[in-house]
Amino acid sequence: MTQLSSTLPPRLQNNSSYTSAYNQILGLENSLQTRINAGETLRSDMIACRILGNLIHFAPTDEARSVVVRDILSAGGDSEKMLDSGKRYFEHLLRIFKSKKGQIPTPSNHASRPSFNRKVDMMADLLDDAPLSHSTAKKRALVRDGYRCVITGDYDDASLDMCPQLAEEAGPEPSWGFTELCHIFSASTSVNPENGDKRTYAATAYTIAESFGYTTIQQDLNGEKIHRLENVMTMRVDIHRLFDGLLFWLVQTGEDTYKVETFKPRVDRLCGGREVKFTTENPEKLPVPSAQYLALHAACAKVAHLSGAAEYIETILRDAEEIPVLAADGSSGEVLTHLLRDVVAY
Repeated sequence: MTQLSSTLPPRLQNNSSYTSAYNQILGLENSLQTRINAGETLRSDMIACRILGNLIHFAPTDEARSVVVRDILSAGGDSEKMLDSGKRYFEHLLRIFKSKKGQIPTPSNHASRPSFNRKVDMMADLLDDAPLSHSTAKKRALVRDGYRCVITGDYDDASLDMCPQLAEEAGPEPSWGFTELCHIFSASTSVNPENGDKRTYAATAYTIAESFGYTTIQQDLNGEKIHRLENVMTMRVDIHRLFDGLLFWLVQTGEDTYKVETFKPRVDRLCGGREVKFTTENPEKLPVPSAQYLALHAACAKVAHLSGAAEYIETILRDAEEIPVLAADGSSGEVLTHLLRDVVAY
């Protein structure tokens, strides 16, 4: 968790609403720190406060930034109301990009898959007219992404096995790995009409995104549309886990061109600074990932890291695994609260 900067970037300082809201957040941060120094346990409150401050810094657009500023100013200086806003962003914005911990990888190798002599035959099979689903999206993303992890460039192991032509092109000692389908907006936010709690959770998350200017997000990603090609990429299993954990993000540097950024040294050594160029031979059937989706993911990843939210989620989940029974004195109440929210979200 990093203390908020004492000032906004120069570009934002000329907006009186931005500076007024940010000064209120700095005051709230100082007040919370004083209470923490006195022995109070206010970690979740401090995270909520810093989420608001960092959203002013890193919101993907000025429209999104203005929404956050309006939430802060509408609280009229009431600390609890401001913290409620920060917690709402934590629960319903940052977490829509963060998949549930412990999901079993679903690499693309499968014993029943057919073999193809040529890539064109494999492509024809993968571009059938099957209804959109996780499975069909994974196949189509593989075609679009050249049967490689978009971050590392490693070939998909199963595709090399299926297609001798692809294996020949890759050379005698290709860099390869097990890949799977990576969602930008987590698949867990797909609205299930049979689950009222999850539907309400997802609707709230999408409402926030819509207020940020993503006006068609709910209809674009509703139900099975969560698997649309604009929302998915092919990634090596371990790289996928890092992306889902908000440990790295993609910053646009040109048309469909991005740079990998991270605050974590180990991740930086693995893939930091890499250039990622999305291409497609069929823009209509195989569109590239959405620049807007990636921009919001990047903003949320930065905010989650700097506010301590990402670390907080991991700590709570680790504690949940290590605590066999919730404490009778209520000391594990924070774990229980998060787990109950986790059930609704996923």
